[in-house]
Amino acid sequence: MGWLETNIFPIVNLSEVSGRYRLCRVLGLDRQHPQYYQNRDHLERLSFRLKKPVQVLERADELYLAVPEDVTALPAQYQLVRTVVQFRPTSDVLSLDYSQRNPENDLICIRFLRFFIQAPLRADKRLWQPGAGKPFFERAPANRYRNFDHFIGFALRPVVTASGGLGLCVDPASAYIGRRSLPEHLTRDEFNRLWKGRTCLYHFADTWYQIRIDGLADRNVSEYQFVGRDGETYTLLQYLLKHATKPISSELARLGHDAAVVLYRDNVGQQLAAPAPLCFPVLDTWHEDVSREHTVSILEPNERHRLTAQFVSRYTHDLQIPGVTLRIARRPIRTPERWFNVPDTRFGNSVVLSVNGTSGARHASLRELGQTRVQLLRDPAAGFFVDAPLDRHYLLLPATVHDSFGNQFVQDLSREVSHWFPKAAYNPMVVPYDDRAPRSFLNQGRRILAAAKACAPGYATVMIHETEDRQPRKEDQLGAMLMRELRERHDLRAAIIHSEMPQRAYREEQNQSGQRHYRLDDHLRKRFIGYLQNVALNHVLLNNQRWPFVLAHRLHADITIGFDVKGHTCGLVVVGANGSTVRWSFHTSRQKERLLADYVESHLSSAVRQEVEVSGTPARQLVLHQDGHAFPSHIDGARRALARLKRQGTVTPDADLTVLEISKSSPAPLRLYRLRFHGNSFAVENPQLGRYYRADDEAYLCTTGRAFPRPGTVRPLHVRRVMGEFPFESALEDLFCLTLPWTRPQDCTRYPITLKLNDRFLRAEAGEYDSDSLALAESQTEEEDVA
Repeated sequence: MGWLETNIFPIVNLSEVSGRYRLCRVLGLDRQHPQYYQNRDHLERLSFRLKKPVQVLERADELYLAVPEDVTALPAQYQLVRTVVQFRPTSDVLSLDYSQRNPENDLICIRFLRFFIQAPLRADKRLWQPGAGKPFFERAPANRYRNFDHFIGFALRPVVTASGGLGLCVDPASAYIGRRSLPEHLTRDEFNRLWKGRTCLYHFADTWYQIRIDGLADRNVSEYQFVGRDGETYTLLQYLLKHATKPISSELARLGHDAAVVLYRDNVGQQLAAPAPLCFPVLDTWHEDVSREHTVSILEPNERHRLTAQFVSRYTHDLQIPGVTLRIARRPIRTPERWFNVPDTRFGNSVVLSVNGTSGARHASLRELGQTRVQLLRDPAAGFFVDAPLDRHYLLLPATVHDSFGNQFVQDLSREVSHWFPKAAYNPMVVPYDDRAPRSFLNQGRRILAAAKACAPGYATVMIHETEDRQPRKEDQLGAMLMRELRERHDLRAAIIHSEMPQRAYREEQNQSGQRHYRLDDHLRKRFIGYLQNVALNHVLLNNQRWPFVLAHRLHADITIGFDVKGHTCGLVVVGANGSTVRWSFHTSRQKERLLADYVESHLSSAVRQEVEVSGTPARQLVLHQDGHAFPSHIDGARRALARLKRQGTVTPDADLTVLEISKSSPAPLRLYRLRFHGNSFAVENPQLGRYYRADDEAYLCTTGRAFPRPGTVRPLHVRRVMGEFPFESALEDLFCLTLPWTRPQDCTRYPITLKLNDRFLRAEAGEYDSDSLALAESQTEEEDVA
């Protein structure tokens, strides 16, 4: 048996860590209040005002705040959403035992510890932090490029360990900061066009932190005045010079007396000011300068492992928290390898593929698994599990594409669909639309909708151009609009592809007789074939609900439900016992993200009831996969749904509903490394998929791994059981089994189909677009046609 190493470094002197806290009763927030759970979250923001940790607790339907003993004065009243609350301190001061493990104590310990370890790290002059709870970065850039600096740092968070202790989870992080600051002098027009709303790193004297710029002051640094915390009045320049250590930085020395001042708000909403030349733009990975060099931040396991150990040694050896110095182990937790086997999968004609040596199955090694899947899908003797002929399918193409390389594109796409799905011919009905107008959301959208009037119900793949008015990193509102409007108006289930790659790939040529034709550019051939394979599989076959393969055995659970909320739309994906039946439903809500318990109860019980009516057998074990945070109102709704289903006889009297909270990201993600020993040394590599680390009701599961090489280090899924009695190991194994790589059979996938399909469907149902402007544009077009 091998060993896995985590990036959790135990706190070795927990017995020396102690504290005392006071409970304060919260008055004025009733559980029946429609914003009860939202207001609970808002209460913890008191931490910013008090500059002390705050944890909300619920005891016997009464709400309390746990605050450190030295917090003697809370606000007389505190404004929340549609209510004002008061605080009534209790007389008892309680001891906090960091070595004791129970749910309430863990909440307080983790909250307090997370707050306390920030202070010594913020005080370290070698580091800067964008904001509270964010990673810490070294001041010296790790890499310097022409237009930006690449900073490397680390994120850390306290966690409960498998042995019942506490540790720090530490993981390297990257930040990209522009090398040129905002201009020293700014006009109002220049500010509004280029800088309003931008995120910048503000070099405030010797402290650097991130701000979001929302205004330009009408006074410069020598004129802008405010009252400081000491009650004295300062100009911004005076205040900066007073708080800077000597010798001052060269950038502060160069700051002109008439430099422009930008405005921002702190975390309690107070407006503050900063000199423009001390603000440096924060760049995302999609920025054109960064994207060319972004691979530098993709750390291979050995480098990530080395940096983690370096940061722990350099910055965590003397963390001073109230009353004690934390002693952090230099060596992280190691654990024996534990894993789930990759499940057998069933293809068409009952062909089973196995890496486990199952009798009667087609066998493959783990490294051969992806390629063998592809071979079976393209083999007429196996093929897709759902192999019914394709339904009516349309291909909506821009007229400029249709009239040029469109015919060749259709031939190439049809051939690729046939490679994946050889049992049925793909003959799409091609519908061109006028794209010779400005390529804006409104112009392109109304012309595509007009062309779609010729389509009967069925499926469609729509090729669109990138619109000129789409903002970077914003959702594609043209694609979102088309998927929803085509379904609602014409009963067309549409998938969206973009024209950029085909336009680059096809070259115009002439034969000896002067006849024009198009063929693939040799330099782009391999990349374009990959593009076509993706379109054929994801935008044609999966859009037609042709599932490539399913599990060859039952799951432990009878019904598994994926649950997610995007905007005002809630999506539920219901998966049967072996993944062969998939049903989904979508429901609008007045709430965003945090749904009311009544709403969850109604739609969850309805989804289960429909599945049981089809199967004909009452379910006993239900598992719900919550995408992201499971809010308390969602848990309440799930409990009520289970009680309703028992009353109706839809589930057995002893039925259980277990809720798993599946986090796609974390402030400091846990990593797992496989150690391969060579005498006294060892090599560090990615773990194999299926490996996991468990700490009570939390687990970290590798759904990707070494058999499917990718750049960087594996990111295990963080799974937490927040409700239910179903054996956690069984629920984890089911989750792993449901990571069926339908969208890319030659690979593995990080997410189970319960989440993956929900993401896919919610993009169509919940994508945001300007429906009012679209309706106005269409009505104007109709009036012009009539005239």
